[in-house]
Formats: sequence, C-alpha cells, structure tokens
Amino acid sequence: MKLVALPILFVLFCMGCSSTGKVTSEQLKYTQWQLSKVNGLAISVSQKASMRFIEAMQVNGFAGCNKFFGEGQLVEDTLTVKKLGMTRKSCGDQLDELENKLLSTLKQGAVISLNGEQLTLQGAHHFTFIITAP
Repeated sequence: MKLVALPILFVLFCMGCSSTGKVTSEQLKYTQWQLSKVNGLAISVSQKASMRFIEAMQVNGFAGCNKFFGEGQLVEDTLTVKKLGMTRKSCGDQLDELENKLLSTLKQGAVISLNGEQLTLQGAHHFTFIITAP
C-alpha cells in the first residue's frame, strides 16, 4: 500500500509545483511574442503586433504601426510598463485603435499569465500572444 501511495503523492506534488501560474521575470527574459487575439477575437494579418522582453525586464515591440519600448515591472501577477516611449506615426483608424488599446493596457497594468506557449494580458482589454522566439 505504501509503495502505491508514494508515486501518487509525487505526481500530485509535481502538479502542484507546475500549476502555480505565477509568471516570473526569468520566464519572460529573452522571449518574443506575437499578438494573436484582442478581446477574444483573432486579429487580421494586417494588424501585426509583437512584444519582447530583454535584460532587466525591458520591454519593446511593435504595436501595429509604431515601435515602443519601456521598463517592465512585474508585481505579483501584474505587468506594468513604465517610461513607455514610442515612434509617432499614424497608420489609420484601425491600427491606431489597436495601438492605443495595447499601450494603454501596458501603462495601466495588466494581469499576466503564461500557459505553455501562450501569454495573456488581462487589463482594460484582453490580449493573447503566442511565442515566436524563446
């Protein structure tokens, strides 16, 4: 009986460790993400947006029309990007709206979760990214 219980306890222990859901800066470092959905809806090919994390939680990317950069802060389960800067061009109402949603969510802070090769940001809007480079 004890021999049967030991493997079961080990499996349960391992499941508990891997399902905490807490995202760390080490998990994000040197990863690149492609936006795939906004508020649950797939985005069109013309609305390419991406984000990557580099040293010291620096964040940069392409918001659909402009490049952006800033200092990421990860507190508990919330990602906020401070000192957010970007290039300043307009690419039409649709892309400008996408950029405003993404950048305002990053500035205000969003609950971040990581599930395999999918990263989600839940703030004023819900963004789903898929990994493009580990």
